[in-house]
Amino acid sequence: MKKLYINLMLASLAMWSLTSCSDFLDEKPTGSLTEDQVFSNIENVEPLVTGLYTTFRDCKAGRNGLMSSLGTDETQQGNFQLISSGDQAGLDKYNGQLNPTSTQVATIWNNRWPAVTSAAKAIYALTKTEESSRAKQLMGEASFIRGMLMYELSMFWGRIPIIDLERTKELGYGPQPEKEVWTYIINDFKTAVADLPESYESEPQRATKGAALAMLGRAYMSAPDSTGLRDYAKADECFQQIINMNRYQLLDSYADLWDYRNINTKESLFEIQFNNTWPNCNYWQFDFGSRACDSWFSQGCSFSGYDFLVPTPFCYKSVSEGGLWEEGDTRRDASIRYDFTYKTNKYSEDGSFQMVTPDLSKTTWTGTTDELKPHIKKWEDFRTDILSGLGINNMWNSGKNYPMVRYADVLLLHAECLNQLGKTSEAVTLINNTIRKRAFGGTLPANMAWNTGMSKEECFDKIMDERMRELCFESWRRIDLIRTGKLMELVLQRNQWARESGTMKAFHVRYPVPDTEIKTNEDYKPTDQNPGYSQDIE
Repeated sequence: MKKLYINLMLASLAMWSLTSCSDFLDEKPTGSLTEDQVFSNIENVEPLVTGLYTTFRDCKAGRNGLMSSLGTDETQQGNFQLISSGDQAGLDKYNGQLNPTSTQVATIWNNRWPAVTSAAKAIYALTKTEESSRAKQLMGEASFIRGMLMYELSMFWGRIPIIDLERTKELGYGPQPEKEVWTYIINDFKTAVADLPESYESEPQRATKGAALAMLGRAYMSAPDSTGLRDYAKADECFQQIINMNRYQLLDSYADLWDYRNINTKESLFEIQFNNTWPNCNYWQFDFGSRACDSWFSQGCSFSGYDFLVPTPFCYKSVSEGGLWEEGDTRRDASIRYDFTYKTNKYSEDGSFQMVTPDLSKTTWTGTTDELKPHIKKWEDFRTDILSGLGINNMWNSGKNYPMVRYADVLLLHAECLNQLGKTSEAVTLINNTIRKRAFGGTLPANMAWNTGMSKEECFDKIMDERMRELCFESWRRIDLIRTGKLMELVLQRNQWARESGTMKAFHVRYPVPDTEIKTNEDYKPTDQNPGYSQDIE
């Protein structure tokens, strides 16, 4: 988040605002308009807000959006990626390659700050706009997006700058105390809750009161204890409000959530809109698919890719193998690909379809060890398959919608709060009757029902694993591990590369501030680097 980004953003938005209202200026050629005059007209401000959804979406597309999922107990990079990707390997190994000069860490950082600045500019503009119900809604939307981004950045880095254009002289562009940062995050979501409607008739991409309540509750659960802002009772009030809306429901079938045709379902509170044509793709299949399948079947196979992000062994193994999955859980096969057999006519003389599995011994394949081990299936986009006839036959052109905030997550967070508040039996009953019932096809076998008499500690551990089963590969796991204090413990147990490296330390709970930020932002000092990371790396 270099100061240069902010200055350029302010300049470009000011120029955009003036040129976008050129018709108005043509009618009043008496002199140039001030910024306040431009922003007083809501027609000039609304495009700033609606554009935030594209800006936020772009933060999630491709590897920029996936990078922070490396190095968890749920996902890791494939072996070929590990040995060929330079400092990217440090995000799983937690060794000396994870340092302030890491280009991968800089990507996560730099990808988000321009979007924060855009949201802050929209909020500033709306303070100059004549009050109306429309302006209030736009303020809620801009606050929601800024809150989302600051929430994520603070979870990853701790102390971060606060971009408030009304207080730039006071705050500058340097890191602020965590209590101040989290007060801003919570207040942004409070504003969104107060200002947003429950729904829109024809614009499902826009933030709603339900989405804002979900994030406000999550923020109360995530604020560091040291801030004094963590509050499970307040968090649970948010989740109870969502439930009492009677607007959201679980789909009957978990697998239906991941059909590219099922968009903006009754389970979705906030969904990022992608499709399979440029520039609106997310490209995730390119990163989740199998390198071996790309070598054998080409990019027209709907599960080809480059092993950038794959399940950890714990995440794809069964409980009997020391892993996550219980027998009969339908979420396993909806989320993870175990079978790489492909229907193809590539090798048939008469052109008929044959079922073929890659045989690496009969190719010039030079891969390593895990290209045909289980891969992420949840984001496979069948429209990219050469046999589908549905679109562009290339794994790059994948673009399922991303239901970032789901009702299932709300129920799990609600149960977690109940457990923390001493209502463990209620938490267990809730999960049995909703999340686990659906997971087992609508009827929960007696031997799979959780015991309502379990301890608070056992319930917490079970909820953490249940969150992985339900939300795997949806980009929440690192945040879950950080907010619950479980990152180091579970990553060292379950992430193959971190365990083999054995170099992870407690300070790795935060990323290093990029060296380029400290060198180019005069409001950052070397002493602002997160603890544990060298201050003198050239």
